[in-house]
Amino acid sequence: MIAQARSKAVYDCLAEGEVLDFLINEAAAGARYDLILAADLFGYLDDLAPVLGAAASVLAPGGLLVFSAETHDGAGVILRDTLRYAHGVAHVLAALAEAGLKAVSLDSASSRNEKGAPALGLIVVATG
Repeated sequence: MIAQARSKAVYDCLAEGEVLDFLINEAAAGARYDLILAADLFGYLDDLAPVLGAAASVLAPGGLLVFSAETHDGAGVILRDTLRYAHGVAHVLAALAEAGLKAVSLDSASSRNEKGAPALGLIVVATG
């Protein structure tokens, strides 16, 4: 995927690695971003707080963090049989608050299909 993205020659920066490490290194370097987009990432993370906190540390004043998350109707986080995590809405909101972020919008939407059916999900827009 990185090679395909690089071949388009439209990106300022492409990085391959652990998202938390990347954000921590960016914060240490003083980087600030007006927009951070995490599409189809949080299904691989059980605890959202560390990544949201690290994203908040590099978000410019007035900047936006936009992400998708798979959800379920219950509380907390569950690991589905697909080996992807689904987060309850209250869990997402609590992780945002812990990171010092607030939701600007929280929309129910499916960002992917699983076994031929839309997976329950959210599109979240947050700011510091």
